[in-house]
Amino acid sequence: MTQSTTRTSTRTFNTGAAAWLILVLLLLFSVAAPLNQFKIPPIMSVIMDALGISVSSAGLLMSVFAITGLILALPSGFILQRFGFKVTGLLAGGSIVLGAVLGALSRDMNVLLASRVIEGVGTSLVAVLAPAIIARWFGAEKRGAAMGVWSAWVPLGTIIMLIVAPALAQSSGWQSVWWAGAAYAAVTTALYLLFVRPAPAAPASAEPEAGARAADAPADGGLGRVLRNRNVWLLSATFAAFNASLIGFSSYLPTFLAAEHGLGLTQAALVAGIPTFLTLISAPVGGAISDRIRSRKKPFLIGLVCSAVLVSLAGLTGFALLIAVLVAIGLVLGVIPTTIFSAAVEATGDVRLGGMAMAVVMVGQNAGMLLGPMIVGALAESSGWPLAFISAGAMALVGVIVGGLVKVR
Repeated sequence: MTQSTTRTSTRTFNTGAAAWLILVLLLLFSVAAPLNQFKIPPIMSVIMDALGISVSSAGLLMSVFAITGLILALPSGFILQRFGFKVTGLLAGGSIVLGAVLGALSRDMNVLLASRVIEGVGTSLVAVLAPAIIARWFGAEKRGAAMGVWSAWVPLGTIIMLIVAPALAQSSGWQSVWWAGAAYAAVTTALYLLFVRPAPAAPASAEPEAGARAADAPADGGLGRVLRNRNVWLLSATFAAFNASLIGFSSYLPTFLAAEHGLGLTQAALVAGIPTFLTLISAPVGGAISDRIRSRKKPFLIGLVCSAVLVSLAGLTGFALLIAVLVAIGLVLGVIPTTIFSAAVEATGDVRLGGMAMAVVMVGQNAGMLLGPMIVGALAESSGWPLAFISAGAMALVGVIVGGLVKVR
């Protein structure tokens, strides 16, 4: 390692006011993805009536995101490494805006489905892009807290749509939800392009183009190191198990509450949202704790064990105890992705490869998102809710086993 390279690595970390401003802008930009992804569930019945489609067809509007994400996870990492943060950000935000506008103009299921694929492209790029930039701005001593703040992007976008989408659809039609999503994505993409940048780093070459390329990413050989990195793939598998458990459980929780506890659909949705609301607290707190104890592995393993027990209990308790279980799930839920994301970046040994590491983790995320609901749904139909939720707990235990094999701090 040359002396200039050493200076570059040192100057990459800048946890002053500029770094936190970049983090806030990244969070606002990232929220555009789940804001548009989760606009379907709150108004699914409205869309079904408007387009004359079935429940399964409406469900496809959500599952296509996971399929798109699974296909594009690794290519998203390559795009970031090849074209840098500005171009990738433009592609990410532009895809979300384009998809939302196309969806607002659609009048049949096929066009709406195509628009969801385009939105899914943008979401895949955001999931890889934002952690890579955070890793460049925040050193190991504060990276967990920063990742924790950013990890609120999905629950925040989900909560906003739970509140806003029904009101907009009722007052101005379902297309207004798409227009609102497009407008938000356009504004935050503009803010990203104007103000967000990698942390200052000394160029590795006297030539401007070569220096800019070196500041954004290491040589192409670094990509091969990530793809051959056992720990990054184990973290991806751990996250797959976690996401299978979480999405499998949360996808059917409102239906379970309505069927087994007699809640109305609106009340069931609010109760099912308890863990999501609490994730806004547990994600940054969990990241800060991981910084303080100087460990990523212990928090996500403890979180997975707790999740396995709590999710399994959800189908076996009365309503009062179930509320307590959902609160407890929310208090541990945010710790897991926060610490896994930080661990994946650090497992590469080079923060400039953080984007590619996150691409590998996103493979696991989307695989879990596809498998979890299928397994839990099939068991709920054939064997009842208790066994279905126990299966979700078992998936979390698989994550504990796989995560235990990871060699990270």
